[in-house]
Amino acid sequence: MPARRAHARAAPGAYHARLLQVHQLVQAEEALALLDKITEHRSPGRPLPHPRTGKLADFLLTHQGRRVSAHTLRGELHHASAEAGITAATPHQLRHTYATALVNSGVSLQALMALLRHVSAEMSLRYGRLFDATVREEYERALTLAKAQLGPVLPANRTALPITAISGGSTSWQDAPLIKSRLAGGYCLRTAAQGPCAYANICEHCPNFRNDPGFLPILAAQRADAETLAADAHARGWENEAARHRKLAERLGLLITQAQAS
Repeated sequence: MPARRAHARAAPGAYHARLLQVHQLVQAEEALALLDKITEHRSPGRPLPHPRTGKLADFLLTHQGRRVSAHTLRGELHHASAEAGITAATPHQLRHTYATALVNSGVSLQALMALLRHVSAEMSLRYGRLFDATVREEYERALTLAKAQLGPVLPANRTALPITAISGGSTSWQDAPLIKSRLAGGYCLRTAAQGPCAYANICEHCPNFRNDPGFLPILAAQRADAETLAADAHARGWENEAARHRKLAERLGLLITQAQAS
C-alpha cells in the first residue's frame, strides 16, 4: 500500500476517521482512491489541534495549512447544488441520501445503525426512508412467506355476517361500529381490536396513482363516503380515524381536480 494511503488510514481527523471506516466497510478501494486524489491536490499541511480533544491530528481537508471550516464546505456544496439546479442542499442531506440508498438496496437495520453510528433503531429509522416500491416489495415478500407457513388466513367457503347483524339493524355498512375504510371497489370492515389496516387506501396516496375523467364518478362516490366516515368516527370519539378519512377525502379531491383538468 502506498505510504500516503497508510498515513491517511492511520491518522485522519476524528470525523474523517469515522467516514473512512464507513467506506472501508462498504467500498474500501473506491474510498482510498478518493483519498489519494484529495491528498494529491490539497495544499501541504501540518498536524493541527483537534477542536474537541486539543490533540494534534492530520486532517484530510486542509487549505493553506489550515483545517477547512464547516462554513466553507457548506458554501462549496451550495455552489455545486446551484450549478446542478438543486436548491437548499445541506451536508447533512448527503447523510440522508446515503442512508436511504442503503435501505432501498436491502441493508438491514442493524447494519445501518452500525454504519451511521446510531445507538438506537429510532435514530436510524429517521434517516432511512423507504420508497413506495420497496414497501410494496417487502410487504409482498412477507405476505407470501406468511401464507406459505400459515395457510389460508380465512376459509374459502366462509359466510360473511349480514350488515344488519353488526350494525344494530341498519342496512348501511357506514353505520357499523367498526373500523371502516372506503375502497374504490368496495369497503373494508375491521374490529376496533384489529385497528385500521396499515395498507388501507395506500394506492390513492401513492405518487404513482393515475386516473382520468372516466373515473370521476368512482372518485366522487369514494370521497363522499370518506367524508361520511370522518363524521361517523368523530361522533364516536375516534379522532385518529376521523383524521385518516379526512386525509383521504382531501387526497380524492385533489385527484378529482386533476382528472377534471385532464
